Amino acid sequence: SYLVDMPTLPTTTTVAAATAQASAQASATRIERARPVRRRVTAATAMAMGDGSAYRGRFLSAQEAYALDQDLLAGVGCEKQSLEALMRRAGAQAGRVVVERAGEALGHKMFCVLCGPGNNGGDGLVLAVTLARAALEGVNVKVWYPKGPGSSALYAMLKAECEAETNIEFVDEAFVVDALERHVNSHDSAANVTCFVDALFGFSFKGDVREPFIDVMNCLTAATNGACADADERALYTVAIDIPSGWNVDGCDADGGKLAFMPNLLISLTAPKRCCATLDDPAKARHWRMKRMAQTHVVAGTFLTDAMCDKYGLHDVPLRVDSTIDFAPVDLSKRLD
Repeated sequence: SYLVDMPTLPTTTTVAAATAQASAQASATRIERARPVRRRVTAATAMAMGDGSAYRGRFLSAQEAYALDQDLLAGVGCEKQSLEALMRRAGAQAGRVVVERAGEALGHKMFCVLCGPGNNGGDGLVLAVTLARAALEGVNVKVWYPKGPGSSALYAMLKAECEAETNIEFVDEAFVVDALERHVNSHDSAANVTCFVDALFGFSFKGDVREPFIDVMNCLTAATNGACADADERALYTVAIDIPSGWNVDGCDADGGKLAFMPNLLISLTAPKRCCATLDDPAKARHWRMKRMAQTHVVAGTFLTDAMCDKYGLHDVPLRVDSTIDFAPVDLSKRLD
């Protein structure tokens, strides 16, 4: 599988074993760094930290992001939580970012959520329901979920919740490709879908995109490069959950001389990943949309405890498990000042 190290969903009979293994792995994981000064982050502090201040914290590698997720599942440095609980919180909080940034601020009502086969896709299903239930007049949500839930009872339940919403419709690849190509070929501001949410691949993605995702990823890339790069955000708006699909979490493929998907908005879950570290590096960033991603970047997901921040060096992330806010802007463009 090209989704390397993608954690499989634990069944009822495997949760105990998976938790024990994750706890042992997490206990063995050590990150070498200077111990930061511990500080409590209140809602007011979080908003101040996320409003134009430079981010001086760490960027998680794929291995670290996986270890952190396992800590959450096993209760290492935090209260133990189920995968369902984590997914519902991440998807709902990311969804509220999209409601505020795309719906309320820009007037988008027609959304298409692109869901992959792993946990990122599960977050996308929760996000779709959050959009459908938002207080946006005339909101309509399309969901592309080509792999479906497979044998996962959790994914099947999340899919059923989407199907229960009268303003959510599952669509096929032809619909998504046509909707994106209408923007690429004619810059059609009257296209049915004006906001696309990428929940295809998360931090475990490596290698090349494979079927059935190739054509959609090519269209997403085309819709965010060339002439489309200057499209009015009220006509076409793209969002990526955690990392832009197709990027290597440990090093932005957009630096390699090939076109890459460049969303208008990047929502990091829990903490920024390593591919975000060079978004505003003039020596590497070839595209002004990368700088814009750095400036508009948001962190969502209230999971971190002080103990986890100690372990992973994330004290500059402006959210904690007891935060009264769901997300905060974290400007990455000033990191290199």
